[in-house]
Order: sequence, then structure tokens, then C-alpha cells
Amino acid sequence: MKQFVTSFLAIFFLIAPAVGASFLPNDTFYNYQWYLSRIKAPAAWEQVNSSPDITIAVIDAGIDINHPDLKDNIWKNVKEIPGNNIDDDANGFIDDVNGWDFVQNIPDPSPKFDEGWTESGISHGTTVAGIIAATGNNREGVTGISWKAKLMPLRALNDRGEGRISSVIRAMDYAVSNGADIINLSLVGFEKSAALEDAILRAHRNGVLIVAASGNSESGKEARDLDLEPAYPVCYGLDSDNTVLGVASIGLTDEKSVFSNYGSTCVDVSTLGERLISLAYYNPGQNLNDYYSYNWYGTSFSTAIVSGMAALIKSKNLSLDASDIINILVDNTTDINDVNNQFIDKLGSGKVNIIESLNNTSQTIGKLIKLDNSNSIYYLDQSQTRHLFSNQNVFFSWYNGNWSDQDIEIVSQSKFDTFTVGNNIVIRPGTKLIKFQNSGRIYAVSAPNVLHYVDNDVLKKLYGEDYASRLVTMQNSFEADYFYGGKLDGSSYPSSSLIQYSNSDTIWYIDNESQREFLDNSFSLNSFSDQDVIRNVSLDFSYEVSSPIKNLNSSLFPYFK
Repeated sequence: MKQFVTSFLAIFFLIAPAVGASFLPNDTFYNYQWYLSRIKAPAAWEQVNSSPDITIAVIDAGIDINHPDLKDNIWKNVKEIPGNNIDDDANGFIDDVNGWDFVQNIPDPSPKFDEGWTESGISHGTTVAGIIAATGNNREGVTGISWKAKLMPLRALNDRGEGRISSVIRAMDYAVSNGADIINLSLVGFEKSAALEDAILRAHRNGVLIVAASGNSESGKEARDLDLEPAYPVCYGLDSDNTVLGVASIGLTDEKSVFSNYGSTCVDVSTLGERLISLAYYNPGQNLNDYYSYNWYGTSFSTAIVSGMAALIKSKNLSLDASDIINILVDNTTDINDVNNQFIDKLGSGKVNIIESLNNTSQTIGKLIKLDNSNSIYYLDQSQTRHLFSNQNVFFSWYNGNWSDQDIEIVSQSKFDTFTVGNNIVIRPGTKLIKFQNSGRIYAVSAPNVLHYVDNDVLKKLYGEDYASRLVTMQNSFEADYFYGGKLDGSSYPSSSLIQYSNSDTIWYIDNESQREFLDNSFSLNSFSDQDVIRNVSLDFSYEVSSPIKNLNSSLFPYFK
């Protein structure tokens, strides 16, 4: 059976010097967290110090979900009723209120004191979680990189730091299906698994960021050059889009940590991984009498730092997906080749720079414009290309509210003429039924801009007797903006439809042959309207449930401003 083995290093107390003031939390042991000033966290916190809407799945050896400095940041499955032995949210897991233990297949994701447990192993997941997001500014203990976040505890390793690949895969799929934005993998193994690589690809395609450790040297051996001896999961995704953000460890002087693996292909960035302070698993019954632990070494903890940074970046711009965050972190590092002569370009692009990364979180953000003497509205994207809204029906299929709510900038003719002419904007897929002036045929629209003829019987089956309330008329001249697809036969809704079943209040987004649930306030963030929801849908329609929609998603709402 294939196994992962994470490297845990000994803990011992070391007094750290106090750090200078910038934007500082009031946590009791903050002054011992010297590394936070070295990675410029206080300056970063002046921009953003928390990520309350971001969920970070920690796949590890379990997390102390009752730790006083962590419990307020533990993810909660709000659709699950604790202890009723029912899978309330129908996600395949009973009573998974705070995550899941994939080692023992039970709801409690805390460490379990498996036979042969070690002190470093039992605390590893809690320590990693604390570095990412121990509660900040709460006058207690330490602070994480993010003061406030949602930590999803997923136990896939035992208390010696060992685990089966199948457990990690199940944990990753759980994280994706239950709304994780980031997955922290402070673990490493040396056997390649096609199944795990597929799981990583599934997560990446759903916009979930994977942050993985480069790994530590094995006992009595030198650190590995991953170009010659790959490790996993950090070395997955090299033949395609970069699906894993690989992290190596450096020390106080920016030199590679002696124990840290390295490599030009698998490692993307580096950050501190020595002498860190964080949380410990507290259990006096097992003679574990401390809530905090000191002097942690390892790429596991470098990885946790980067996951915390990624959460802050995502929080500053909720529209960023996994690839965006990877590019931001990789493109805004500090070069450390000059102090790593033996490892030139083998520590990624350099040392992560959270300030520069936060300063470069803007994505394609446009604005609405019009000429003073015209009623036509355009979306001007960041490349200075203008896109015409065909009419008011098209405009209000994308935006809610009245004209007075839209913040439309009036531009001069001379400035307008400098903008490149782009494609016209079509009616928002899944929201309206349309017909053209020259025809009585009615069409549904699916993503991206495909028309499907719908006859009267199917219209009534899919949209109800009042289907005409969804119908808008388009000028003939805009017919060329669409493509023609197949006729709807009534067996399914067109992709991008919003549906609500007759027995539930949940609104689903139809994504081809699957349905995706809206979490938190993602429905309104993506500018969907209640009037576009198809309600009282028959239970005869059945779709596979796929990853939920969280936050602003630029593929669903590309015209944000």
C-alpha cells in the first residue's frame, strides 16, 4: 500500500526577540513570533489581516478543533445537524460538522493517539493550522498569517504522519465538494499516483489552490534535488498548467534550509521554515500539557505560511482563482539566488513577498461607459476594449437595480474612438428566453452564447405556464452574436440555468450535466437575480452534484466593475 511520510522535526523552546511595531495584534506571545516581521506580515495586515470568507482545507494528521486559539476559526458545515446520525446535507458524510477523519472514517477530525503516536505527529496538523490562521488579535496565544479564516480539518494521516494515498484523495475531493478555496498539503511521498494526480487536477479545474511542501531530507540523508528524484504531490502538474504551488524552506539569511528539498521544476516559491512558534495539541490525559509549541522546522510550516498568504490575497480579490494566485505569488518574489549559489533557480522564483503580491491582486476589472448623446451602454474592459450591450434587456440580465445604481461614466467622442471595438454582449445565459423580431421561434440561451429552440410543450414543462414572463425580444441585427445549438427536448435544462426544486429552498446552477450550489453570498456577488430562478422544478430532473460556487467567479460574471 502506498503511503505518505511527512517529516516532523523536534520541538524545543527558544526565546525570540521582540519585534518592532507596524500593525500589530494583541496576542500574548506575538513578540515571540519573530518570523512574522521577517515576512512583512505587519505591513501586509495594513491592507488585509483576515480572510473570513476563505476556506482552507488542512489535510494532515488532525487538528485540535477545541484549541482556545483556533476554535473560532474552525470551518462549520452549517447544513449538518450535530449528532443526529443523519447526512443532513446529503454529501455522503454523516454528522460532518467540522470536517472528517478519513483514517478512521468518522466525523471527528481531531488527532486520535494511534498506536506508535509521536508528540510531533500528534500536534503536526494543529501546528500547521495555527501558522495559517490561529485567531489573531484576541489577547491570547499567537496569531496566524490570517487572523480570521475558515479552517477545514481533514484527517488523512495517522499520528505518526503516515497515511494512504486513497485517504488523501478522498480528503481532497471532500474539500472541493464542500467549498474549500485552498488545500494545504504539508506532506510528501515518493511514489507517483495517477489517481492522486487526477484529484489534484479536479481541484485545480474547480479553482481550488493546492499548496504543497517540497519535503524534508530523510534521516541521515541530504536534501533531494527534485529534478532528479521527484516527490509528490509537489511535483504533480508539470506537464500542463501549474496545478500545485510548491514551497521550499529558507532560513534567517534567505539561504536554503539544510533539510529542504529543492528543484527548478517542482518548487515555485520559498519562505521561512525554521524556528517557528505555533499551536500544540493539548491533552493532559496524555501528558500533553501545553497549548503552544516552539522551534518548529520543516517545509510543512513554510507551506502553511504560503497558504495563509494565499488566503489574504484571495480575500482582497475574491474573483481570483487558483492560477491567478499562483501567478501573483510567483511573479512577485524577491530574488535569493545571490545567497544560494549552489541552488540557483532551484528555490522557485525566490522568497515570497506578501506586500508586492497584495499590491498586484487586481484582475480584469472594467467599467460601464456611454456617450453623452447616446443611450447605448458599453462595458470597457481592462484592455480598453468596448463591448456593446445590445439593449436594456441584455444589460439587466447581467446587472441588478436601476439605471441610477449602475455608475456609468460618460466619455467624450474622441476618447470613445480610442477604444478597440470588441464583441457585443449577449443575453446572460440561463436567465431569459429570447426571440428575434423577424421570427416567432423562442430560444433558450446556454453558455457561452448558444441558442436552443424550444417548442411550446417543452417551454411549459421546463419554465411553467408563465414562461412568457421570461421572454425578451432582440433586434434582428444581433442574431449574429449567437450560435445555434440543438433543440431542447425537455429532459434537462440548458447550461447556466438557475433552478430550485419543489422540495427545497436551495438554488442550483446548472453546469452542463451537473448542478452546483451557491454558498454564502455568492449568488448576489455574481449578480444573479431572484427573478431568473426557475422554481418548483420537478424532482424527476436529476443532476450530479459538483463543486459549489463561492465568492465572485469571473467565469460566471465576467463584467464586474
